[in-house]
Amino acid sequence: MANPITRQNFADALDPAFRKFYSDAERELPYVYRSIFNVLTSNKNIEKDSGISGLGTLVEKAEGAAITSDTLYQGYDSTYTHKTYALKTSITKEMIADDQFREVEKRAKGLAIAGNRSVETAASDVLNYGWTSGGGGKAAFLSGGDAKALFASDHPRSDGGTAQSNTTTMDLAEDSIETILVAMRETLDDRGQLMLVRPDKLVIPPALEKEAKILLNSSQRIGTANNDINPYEGVLTPIVWPYIANVTAGGSDTAYSVLDSNLHSLNFFWRQQPNLENNDDFDTKDLEYSLDARWSCGFSGWRGTFGSKGDNS
Repeated sequence: MANPITRQNFADALDPAFRKFYSDAERELPYVYRSIFNVLTSNKNIEKDSGISGLGTLVEKAEGAAITSDTLYQGYDSTYTHKTYALKTSITKEMIADDQFREVEKRAKGLAIAGNRSVETAASDVLNYGWTSGGGGKAAFLSGGDAKALFASDHPRSDGGTAQSNTTTMDLAEDSIETILVAMRETLDDRGQLMLVRPDKLVIPPALEKEAKILLNSSQRIGTANNDINPYEGVLTPIVWPYIANVTAGGSDTAYSVLDSNLHSLNFFWRQQPNLENNDDFDTKDLEYSLDARWSCGFSGWRGTFGSKGDNS
């Protein structure tokens, strides 16, 4: 068992001369992943998604001729394996009794905050490692069913048609927004048919918040004296996610992504919601707190997403 929180560790909490305690976890940001991912529940150990193509367009039929037959194409499979995450801490009975502020016990209950941060980190990794496929560590599970990263320039089609791209390196600016929106709206399915993608969200790190607001909230074009309207005003809703950090480009805050929230398949599965428990240890009388949860997250397909490293590489 890990070392418990004792009076020796927190002597200040025993001294009534101190006015108050403050914590580095005093204020925690709310969940953001819920506004980005499809949040789902599961009652199985794994979840599997499988893609399937649509049908082609109608074929002209001559009088008296047989109707042309078409078929469907099996798509790629994606598997979500739920993993358990947990943490615990303990406080001695004497520490609880002598704590003048009742702050140490309160902070121990902050395991809920640790759970919040863990969930946000796990979900943001799907975008942060969006250009990394295969390998070890966190990147190992971030390959899609097509064996490509979420953001790749060569996503294959099930029918063997021309590969498609949903990535760029352009920094966040008017021309990059134009390039991305056009590319997304021209996305084809596995039969080469238009998907009618409707991008509506822009996910950005805090460093890009100012630029995003200027681009998307100005009524006129920016950086010009011409009296032109801003064609991208209100087109995308910016979502500032502090957990976004472009780890694939040296840790800079330049990466961003555009999503169609009605089409993308960024999924977060809850197998078990965070469960906070406490218990008195029979031998030591220490009060133990633990939190455990079970989840998985990733993506089943790339369509409806577009990512940029924003480094102009």
